[in-house]
Amino acid sequence: MNNLRFTIVADKEEQMRIGNELNEAFQQAHITNYDSQEDFEKSVKLYNCDFLIARETLVNKAFYTQLSPFLEITKIPLLVIRDAAGTQLFKNQVVRELIKDAGNNYLKQLPPLITQIVNEQLAVTGQSKILFLEDEEIDIKFIRRKFIKLNPQYECDVVSSIAELRKQVGEKKYDLIVSDFNLPDGTAFDSIAIAAEADIPIVIATGQGSEKTAVELMKSGAADYLIKDKNMGEHMLVLPSIVKSVLNYKKLEAYNSGLLDMLRIKNQDLERFAYIIAHDLRSPIASAVLLIDTLQMLGSNLEPDMQDIMASIKDVSHNITNTIEGIFQYTVLDSQADAFVKVDMTRAAEDALKNLETKVNECGAIVKIEAMPQIEANYVQMVQLFQNLMGNGIKYRGDKIPELTVRSFTQGNEQVFAVSDNGIGIAKENHKKIFEIFSRLHNSASKYEGVGMGLTIVKRIMERHNGRIWVESDLGMGTTFLVAFKAVA
Repeated sequence: MNNLRFTIVADKEEQMRIGNELNEAFQQAHITNYDSQEDFEKSVKLYNCDFLIARETLVNKAFYTQLSPFLEITKIPLLVIRDAAGTQLFKNQVVRELIKDAGNNYLKQLPPLITQIVNEQLAVTGQSKILFLEDEEIDIKFIRRKFIKLNPQYECDVVSSIAELRKQVGEKKYDLIVSDFNLPDGTAFDSIAIAAEADIPIVIATGQGSEKTAVELMKSGAADYLIKDKNMGEHMLVLPSIVKSVLNYKKLEAYNSGLLDMLRIKNQDLERFAYIIAHDLRSPIASAVLLIDTLQMLGSNLEPDMQDIMASIKDVSHNITNTIEGIFQYTVLDSQADAFVKVDMTRAAEDALKNLETKVNECGAIVKIEAMPQIEANYVQMVQLFQNLMGNGIKYRGDKIPELTVRSFTQGNEQVFAVSDNGIGIAKENHKKIFEIFSRLHNSASKYEGVGMGLTIVKRIMERHNGRIWVESDLGMGTTFLVAFKAVA
């Protein structure tokens, strides 16, 4: 077997012993070493790997859990070297074990075990099909001698023109195309267009080794490229690594696309469920409130205790309605998938203030909105954000006439928007708690109504906009909520 790419997680002494065995057993083995799981997780690109070897003592259970889906998709084997036999840590077709012995005889078992595992994986996955597009006889010889002959795990065909390429991809399904740059009836850009139509990744082999050409090829849709060695054809010895990387990356793309489709369907189901629950729960509660209002009007001679009980039931009903509305708004937030547009944040804040007009008039609140810049955002959610933050300042005013200021400033590479009030403030130990769902710092018997959803919704809006939110406050000192968006260059 040639050109196998190994990734090893082991201590340096074991890396050296394993590396010696691999280099002796396999031609042109490419070995990447990591001393720890942490180093591996920081820098590894697994689609550039054919075989993973890990020392059991250097990895934890999360290592297997996180890798498993990727390894299953790409069929990259993982060989775990253990000190003693025991229960397999993670049962999986691509995870195998090798027991270490005191005399290091296990190293001699390594090459035949790797060969066996690779052959088994090849039997499961079948041969990947590669179509070469090359018109020069010398390069076709290089393809046959230095790629096809040395890499029997691939089923390869060769065509010599753009027209033949178009015909061949229409008749047979390929996993990868490798195309020359200059051809009798076109260029690599024509090859890329045909590959894109057929949804086949393409690698360009070019004698034009300029960086500008490479960039143009990648922008046009090439998965990768390699520079030809016109004398010895040594580029064909580099090609297997590129082929494996591209094929693994394509598998990962398909897997991610499937996950996104599944997530979209689940979100649609969740949104429908939220609509149904909101509708089915709101209606009986509204009916109950109507009945209570009728009883209160008809039963004006009822005992005071009974009047208090009905008033309490009505308050509880309103709280349930508000809770349902809050859950509904939070649930459907991600489904509001309008494209981000230029949002005038001054206007968004002013529209939010209009929605609060009744509450502002009730308490005589003084609200100052300064001129603020435009940002890329969802307009409806920006109004909701300002409405929730200003509403908080009005609600938690204490005995004062609320005074609010809405302003903006630049901080580093962020555009920050701040909503400040002169209310009762928030103790420092509660600065994180207030953003938790259903979190309330005041009991239900207090004068501050609400169900603890407003700030949770604001936090979710900021997460959707890749921003952040925090609070600056202390008891009796007023509160400033700050939201920061990454500045667009």
